[in-house]
Amino acid sequence: MRKVILYGSGKRCRVLCRVFQELESDIEIMAILDSNPGRWKCRVEGYIVERPDIIRKFQSVFLCITVADYAIIEEIRKMLQLQYQYNLEKEIHYNQLILELYRTSLIVKQYILGRKINADSSILFDCYNGLGLGGVEAWTMDLCTALIGSGKKDIYIISDNGIYDVPSALEMNILYTDIDHQERFSVDSVQNILDVILEKLPCKIVTSAVDEVMLAAHLVKLYYPGKVQIISVIHNSNEDDYEEYIDFRECSDCYIAVSRDIKADMIRKGTKEKRIDTMTCPFPCVAALERTYSIRSFMPLRIGYAGRIECYQKRMDLLIRLIELLLEMEIYFKMEIAGTGSVQKEMEEFVACNYLKDKVHFLGKLDRVRIPEFWKRQDICINLADFEGRSISVIEAMGGGAVPVVTATSGVREDIRDGVNGFIVPIGDYHAAADRIKLLDRRRELLPEMGKAAYDVVYPKSLMESHIEFWERIFIQKN
Repeated sequence: MRKVILYGSGKRCRVLCRVFQELESDIEIMAILDSNPGRWKCRVEGYIVERPDIIRKFQSVFLCITVADYAIIEEIRKMLQLQYQYNLEKEIHYNQLILELYRTSLIVKQYILGRKINADSSILFDCYNGLGLGGVEAWTMDLCTALIGSGKKDIYIISDNGIYDVPSALEMNILYTDIDHQERFSVDSVQNILDVILEKLPCKIVTSAVDEVMLAAHLVKLYYPGKVQIISVIHNSNEDDYEEYIDFRECSDCYIAVSRDIKADMIRKGTKEKRIDTMTCPFPCVAALERTYSIRSFMPLRIGYAGRIECYQKRMDLLIRLIELLLEMEIYFKMEIAGTGSVQKEMEEFVACNYLKDKVHFLGKLDRVRIPEFWKRQDICINLADFEGRSISVIEAMGGGAVPVVTATSGVREDIRDGVNGFIVPIGDYHAAADRIKLLDRRRELLPEMGKAAYDVVYPKSLMESHIEFWERIFIQKN
């Protein structure tokens, strides 16, 4: 492939053009096309954006669709086939083109070669997005703290240069570097991460997303075979994430899925079963559950949500509709929402405008040490997400004895038996969630019974000791 057409003139196209230029690639961009007439004749990094029908001149040239949304990519593919009879066998995915540009770059090759290799092996964990205590970051820091505490040396976390509250046990084990989160796969970010990895060779790298860390690790492995192993943990089950892992399938030596559903999905997409394992993330959980429930009808049913306050994935828009429905059903409840996000202000306005401040309380982001206490005072855990990898928040809730009422996302059936220790409803069906809450309101004697059953299922999975044993087995495996 020495020539390529780019379709879509947005941000990802601009980033890609800069990568072409900075790596001095000998692959030639023949044209940039866009469906939007308002973009025609505009310039992107020196290239003029042209009409889609120009593609008729380039039927034998490779095409890269630079749009991020896979649903829109499918629409563009159909349009190119139907209107312009373009042969999609010549398509190269955006991520695949990124890989090709970096792998074939003499600049990258010269930068990597010539480094002195250390004698001691390191283990690097990827927290590319920083240490802001999302679920992935919390799991990473907990595991690394436990590994160091068990006597394992040379454990490090790669992070951006943000300011974070890091446990004292990890203060000397964070490898901070400059990362441009506005330009994914930018040459500067990849170069900075290359510096970090090259300093710690030989190493095993545990990634948690398809990002610059995975790309940089793959590039180092190309020129230092046997000195790098890439272990990819898959935390999410949405199709966009799957597509990215498939595009980068040459990079990962093995995969760890956080649910059996994710493992099955990846196998269906062509991953060999022997290359993928599953794990459950440990979490703080008491050895004996002691708590009370809102058994009496004069007591408000306590409903809790902990997580990001977003409409995308987490579906806070459906949570608002659920609240309205519970009010229509005349259910006496109080809801506590722990977390922050882009639609928090909108939700707070909804609560204020509907005079619900006595029913719905926003707690902000809770310190992790307060999470067990939060769940022990909830009767019900609500989660209406469209997709999850395997929600650690729901598992933590069950560990606190809260009865889960959740949508049928990845992994929930590993922990929840519908109608026994919680309820599983179809994705998007907040009416069904309201019906299950109504049932628990009418039959409150089920709360302690189902809550204890929820706890009994997840407590054995909460223990860090077995998790460390799992990772020690992974680390001794050969590439």
